[in-house]
Amino acid sequence: GYSTATSNGINYSCNTGPVQCCGSLQAPSNYNAANIASLVGVAAQGITGQLGVQCNPITAIGVGSGANCASKPVCCEQNFQNQLVGVNCVPATVGL
Repeated sequence: GYSTATSNGINYSCNTGPVQCCGSLQAPSNYNAANIASLVGVAAQGITGQLGVQCNPITAIGVGSGANCASKPVCCEQNFQNQLVGVNCVPATVGL
């Protein structure tokens, strides 16, 4: 799996890909999410988790554009457009 620490010292981990911070999360039934999914070539009906938009990987404490995450860090099964769009995103696991 993947593991990282945010600037507040909390460790997060993912089994499906890098820990990311997304600008927004959309339900797959949301009209905008369906449009975004189609733009990256994903069928909205195939999305079981949330769709992350404007995602950035959280690389290390204070490093990387996602290091200061305003929303909860997430794990996305697939990423498109250099991780700008994440598919099937779920909250990252908090580690101790």
